[in-house]
Amino acid sequence: MKRLLIDYRGEAVRAAVMTDKKLTEIFIDRSLVGSIVNGVVSRVLPSRFAFIDIGREKSAFMNLSEGSGIKPGQYIPVQVRKDASGDKGANVSDSLHFKGRMAVVYAAERREVGVSSKITDKAERKRLQSLAEKHLPRGYSCILRTQSSGASDEAIRTEICKLTALCEEIESAAKHSPAPKILYQESLIFSDLLTDDIDEIILNDDAEISKFDDFDKNLKLWREKEELFDAFGVEQQILKALQRNVWLPCGGYVTFDQVEACVFVDVNTGKFLGKKNYRETVLKVNLEAAECIAVQIALRNLSGMIIIDFIDLPDDGDKKRLMASFAAALKQLRVPADIVGMTELGLVQLTRRKQREPLSRILQEPCPHCGGTGKITKRGNQTT
Repeated sequence: MKRLLIDYRGEAVRAAVMTDKKLTEIFIDRSLVGSIVNGVVSRVLPSRFAFIDIGREKSAFMNLSEGSGIKPGQYIPVQVRKDASGDKGANVSDSLHFKGRMAVVYAAERREVGVSSKITDKAERKRLQSLAEKHLPRGYSCILRTQSSGASDEAIRTEICKLTALCEEIESAAKHSPAPKILYQESLIFSDLLTDDIDEIILNDDAEISKFDDFDKNLKLWREKEELFDAFGVEQQILKALQRNVWLPCGGYVTFDQVEACVFVDVNTGKFLGKKNYRETVLKVNLEAAECIAVQIALRNLSGMIIIDFIDLPDDGDKKRLMASFAAALKQLRVPADIVGMTELGLVQLTRRKQREPLSRILQEPCPHCGGTGKITKRGNQTT
């Protein structure tokens, strides 16, 4: 049973994906990723970079394409690709993409239609491409996402029409709006979290329920006195995702240490002594750890370079089994992680595209009394 729980009662909208009773992803809607802002050009550098004022503490930065002719003071609509992080401002682009559940539409001089590589059936790819080409207005291109596979012609046509109309609306608004100003704010709840494998949606705001009318899901309004996230154990699991150590069912544990540009993960046998021999003991711990790490990568929003120190496996067959199991677990992530390889020292290296801030950075801040070696929960958050 896979549920999407949406909590509207705090300072930010929070969405939790629960697989059975386990929290597998948490989304806190403070991110600007996907949002379109009418920005003001602050500076243009000879190195083909520009700084854009988008109304945040730090100016956003943008790579300039060949032939770009922007200048300081100019208003320009930009889309946020990555949130601000540390000392860096947000990364933005002047190429605006409008993402729905099944399609991504963008303005383009030459019409092109792409189909997700995860859709492998040739007949289905051809159907989707033909359908998109038929309904795309001149001046637009689109990419059909994995969720479009098996969808009806009418559903895809409707979404493409909605997205192209939205694109026209935002382009018009940008010409008549002050800057900096948010013109459009994308919600990952609809574009990314509401996937076909969701069995049930539960939310606690009756004013929001009409937004889900187009989705063929088991939809419920939470009316109980107990808070939604408390009833399903979400708050408790969020707190565990902020801890350094995560215990495994067998008694081993995994340690997560995060620095600015890298995440170090260490696997330990802990309390688990095994019943037969050392080989079976470490293999069991490693296999449980592989599944745990994949879940925690998604839950903690970990990205960039991730280095994992599994317990050493002397047997090559056990190593292959571990890596195959780990690769399968990573493929289940909405934002997948790629295995770079294993070093001579047995360290496994992953890379994962950054989309949002790590959960720890969203919900915690450095402790002022210990110089940042500890963390305290930020005020105003539901989880404490």
